Amino acid sequence: MLLRDLIAGKEIVEKFLYDESIEILGLTDDSRRVEPGFIFFARRGTRENGERFIPEAISKGAVCIIRETPPEPSFKCPQLQVRDLKSVMGELALKFFGNPEKELRLIGITGTNGKSSTSFFLKNLLENLGLKTGYVGTLFYEIDKKKYPAKETTPSILDMASFLKEAKEAEVKYFVMEVSSHALDQDRLYPLKFDLSAFTNLSRDHLDYHSDMEAYYLAKKKLFTHYLKPEGFAVISLESSYGHRLYQELREEGVLAPERIFLVNNATIRVEILERTPFLKLKVKGIKREYLVETKLLGDYQALNLGTLMGCALALGLDEEEVILALKDLKNPPGRLELCGTYRGAYIFVDYAHTPEALESALKSLLPLKKGRLIVLFGCGGNRDPGKRPLMGRIASQFSDLVILTSDNPRFEDPEKIIEDIKLGLNGAKPYYAIPDRREAIAFTIKELKEGDLLLIAGKGHEDYQEIKGKRYPFSDKEEVEKVLRNLSNYAC
Repeated sequence: MLLRDLIAGKEIVEKFLYDESIEILGLTDDSRRVEPGFIFFARRGTRENGERFIPEAISKGAVCIIRETPPEPSFKCPQLQVRDLKSVMGELALKFFGNPEKELRLIGITGTNGKSSTSFFLKNLLENLGLKTGYVGTLFYEIDKKKYPAKETTPSILDMASFLKEAKEAEVKYFVMEVSSHALDQDRLYPLKFDLSAFTNLSRDHLDYHSDMEAYYLAKKKLFTHYLKPEGFAVISLESSYGHRLYQELREEGVLAPERIFLVNNATIRVEILERTPFLKLKVKGIKREYLVETKLLGDYQALNLGTLMGCALALGLDEEEVILALKDLKNPPGRLELCGTYRGAYIFVDYAHTPEALESALKSLLPLKKGRLIVLFGCGGNRDPGKRPLMGRIASQFSDLVILTSDNPRFEDPEKIIEDIKLGLNGAKPYYAIPDRREAIAFTIKELKEGDLLLIAGKGHEDYQEIKGKRYPFSDKEEVEKVLRNLSNYAC
């Protein structure tokens, strides 16, 4: 695409060395990804000012710099100054890739807990019904069965525009996305508009980034007030007080007509657990009638996620009875109460729970299954909200029989200091071990298991790395469990 065609209709404050006939071969705001023929957006991020990297971008072949500050004549490269770089970047990205979003039905799911499971379920449900579906989320990115590793829950609009183009070319019709509060607060997805926005719940998390719970809630709310099409639909779970608040505010503010809002969980659409075998046997109340559903799912919290899933499916116009039939084939997402081994008749689960509410929910899900001890092994991330550490310690102490404290992603903090923060919540109520090395902690705990025990390894779930002092080292809870079990089996032989 020629530069003049790409920027046609955009307000340009100042031009320097402008050449309208320049051919644009790509767009990026990351100087490390610049290739010859690229536009470089010198964007100011939360940590870095992209203008620092203009020389590097030019050296790598950038043919145009778009920035918010006046051009610098010392840079012998075409430069365009705009008033709002974030908006221009999003609009140009979608235009460059042929506005693929117009050919897709976009579904955005947000919430503290449950958005990964719900979006994963929805992707699989749509595919099971024969509907080609793209997916972007915490677990991975996928387009037409081709998977990519997830670098972040919600990519920037530059990457999303490319993904959406790929999806359009693969004749994908639906695109399911997890939408993080960070992405919403930073307007990372502008100017996308969703056909369906869904809210699971809100509880304490990310307060290292958001100033308080109010700021966190208002960021989530933007998915409905700023990023939902006027003719779109909203699905709101009433499992938390914030769901009730969101519903009330959307009605009062006239954002959506009431018939465009589907309320689930403690509402018209709801899911009730009848039995755990250990898989969930459910009573699902739809719009037409009630159904009995035997699933392949573990974890009580998945009943709430299925309620949100039902709301999304019905808001998309899918047939209720076909959706019900498809529920029985759904399986837990990777790292969500995933059964990854047994030892001496004890079961070992891995779960992503890294907030107080998620840890409590995971432990409560296992309580009905325990015949011996319920043991929990977990830590807390470094350089993140320290206030949740004693809260998670209290929950672990309250709902388990033995607590193993270890390292999570310590980042730049001392793991032992993080453990000390968690211990403040234990209050001496339960026995515990503190083993900072996570690999050592997993091996120690498995060797201590007895028949009837349940072990929950919480905090990292699907993650395949451990972040220490700015570096990511390969580490998977599931693989560590499998390695320990292999060694124990070989030793026993």
